[in-house]
Amino acid sequence: MIDPGSPRPSLALCLSLLIPLLPVISWDQEHGTVSGRQCDAHSEDVDTRDFADAFAPREPLVFPTAGPSPVLSVRSLSVSPSGHLLLTDSRSFDLKLADGEGRIIRVLGGEGEGPGEFTALFDAVVLSDDRIVALDGGRVLATLFDSTGEVLNTFPLREHLDPRALVAIDESTFLIGGLVGSPGGSNHMARIYSLDGSHTESFLPADQLLFDTQMIVDGAWGVALPGGSLALGLDVTPAVHLFSETGSHICTQASEPPQWSQLLPRDEPVAPDQATREWIQQATLTVGAAYAAGSLYRQYRSSGEGGVSLLTEYDHDLNLRNVYTALPGRLVGADGETLFFLGEETVDETRLLRFRARPGS
Repeated sequence: MIDPGSPRPSLALCLSLLIPLLPVISWDQEHGTVSGRQCDAHSEDVDTRDFADAFAPREPLVFPTAGPSPVLSVRSLSVSPSGHLLLTDSRSFDLKLADGEGRIIRVLGGEGEGPGEFTALFDAVVLSDDRIVALDGGRVLATLFDSTGEVLNTFPLREHLDPRALVAIDESTFLIGGLVGSPGGSNHMARIYSLDGSHTESFLPADQLLFDTQMIVDGAWGVALPGGSLALGLDVTPAVHLFSETGSHICTQASEPPQWSQLLPRDEPVAPDQATREWIQQATLTVGAAYAAGSLYRQYRSSGEGGVSLLTEYDHDLNLRNVYTALPGRLVGADGETLFFLGEETVDETRLLRFRARPGS
């Protein structure tokens, strides 16, 4: 999976790791499928606002890129119940646990194939009891750490062909987003796991376009909402799906957010790189999502040169509240009140920007 916030990622590399998918709307109500129930359509009177007018900055956290615990790139961020920040650093192949002031407390993992090591660190989350689950997409396995960083369990993600994202559900279960195949022939983009490595449900169907084009445009994003529901979506589609924590479909917000450009099926399944690049540049991609202060936030931007970057704000029922422009960076996570954005990355430092909604905004 490409980190859209990393400095000038190679478009060719981006193409080699992406899986084209279109929304599925004719699904039934059993687990592993979707009912087709639609959330209320977006209002036509949604405000478009400058991000700085609605959010107040807090002091940024600045991490050095050299020294004993360098922070090279924050792919995602998870906040523990005790307020510590778990940074998934995909370039150094490790996890950094930091306090609220940005001081590194502990480093977990590193590059390698031993217990607690990673070959392609894609995501990590803190569970409600402070244990940590990390996802190695290279070896297609998950690792469970205790709160001190000791490895408790490592287990392969059987049938999970392309795992990319993690969502903590509670102290004993979590969701992994990414392509899942099964012997029965169904293909989904989300699966719920227990800490012993067993899985319960697979759902969020992958579209047939994936197999028709033989392209790889991967990506499923997910956010846990209060009350036991999950907001899930595919990176290349505008729809947002609301599920229960057991995988039962509640409704789908099918209205396109402003300035979304939908990727459509190719005329030819296989094409030279230049044609592939031109095709993918027509798409809009979700690049981050998080929950804070009673709202679901989703950042998306066009993949072409000079493409728009916007942040949408939804309520618990996926009603679109606001759209924000002039974003400070890439959304990487949130706690109860604060949104975290990856700011400028230089050879000397990595900046993590923090914002809270202004009172009355």
